[in-house]
Amino acid sequence: MEVALYHPTLGYYSGGGNPVGKGGDYVTAPTLSPLFGACLSELVREFVSRCGDVPSTIVDVGCGDGGLINTMCPSTGQSDAVHFVGVDRSLARATANGCARFVETIDQVSREGAHLVISNELFDAFPFTRLVQRDEHLHELWVTERESQLDWVEHEAPTPWEDYFSERGISLLDGQFADVSREWGAYYAELCGLVTRGLIVTFDYGFPEKQLFDPRARRFGTAASYAAHRVSRDLLSTPGERDLTAHINFSDLIRAGEKAGFQTLFFGRQAQFLLALGAAGHELLRPIEEGSVATIEDALQLQQRREEARRLVLPDGIGEEIRVLVQSRGLEVNGWSFQRDLFGR
Repeated sequence: MEVALYHPTLGYYSGGGNPVGKGGDYVTAPTLSPLFGACLSELVREFVSRCGDVPSTIVDVGCGDGGLINTMCPSTGQSDAVHFVGVDRSLARATANGCARFVETIDQVSREGAHLVISNELFDAFPFTRLVQRDEHLHELWVTERESQLDWVEHEAPTPWEDYFSERGISLLDGQFADVSREWGAYYAELCGLVTRGLIVTFDYGFPEKQLFDPRARRFGTAASYAAHRVSRDLLSTPGERDLTAHINFSDLIRAGEKAGFQTLFFGRQAQFLLALGAAGHELLRPIEEGSVATIEDALQLQQRREEARRLVLPDGIGEEIRVLVQSRGLEVNGWSFQRDLFGR
């Protein structure tokens, strides 16, 4: 998976084109609708306000083409005390607008002041190990070549993988698959090392471990590939030409944060998070005023944009599927807008 996604010349993310968006292989919340960036801009303003006179750095890890961090830049106006940084291992697609700067690793981000660290679908793109339980033994799936075609072959899994599940009290059933990366928790711990005072906000596909490894719901794991907005379970087809992904274990992230002294302020669905940040008041979700659209073409375009915005917050869209984790260190833990109870309970 590392080679298929990140090979310097043949990897999926190393090409010159942009795989994300309506014309690519899949959409993410920032590319689907400007509603996402508008809500995150509200969070940026709230964060900067709470930090007072302390210099603040807003960091988008796995920033891709830089669209989200560029959108958030104007949210605080011109201020020498607020800095915007996009981090991505491949900056070929990043476009600077004069506000944000771009770096390849988090080590290049200044440790001074307060930090708001945001990642969107970052961890589900980490290379993962595919495992399967066979009777009492855990096997690891390797990739091999048969008759000029890539294929799977099973080997007994190394002891650390046995330990991974036993330490979490997880027992896989015979024939059950699991897709796991130990880098989830390890990299999240690195992000924690960047933040002395601030928030880490993680948007991603995933579950807590008891749900992620539920044999009834996910007996065959969560690994999938995407091309032209179509999902496939064939991970070995046309390597380097399609995205590969697996749902993450949010429990690994939560534990890594708590070990580093962070507190969990929010864990829930993206729709709930965005609505609490004021998504319902955005122009794309407000009622259309009579006479505000001049032509049929404009009306159709507006309707399309409104449908895309709704997908971020309605139960049948990615707002329901993506989870959001917010952890904090060195800041007040209560009273954040994203903690609001939308139902008044």
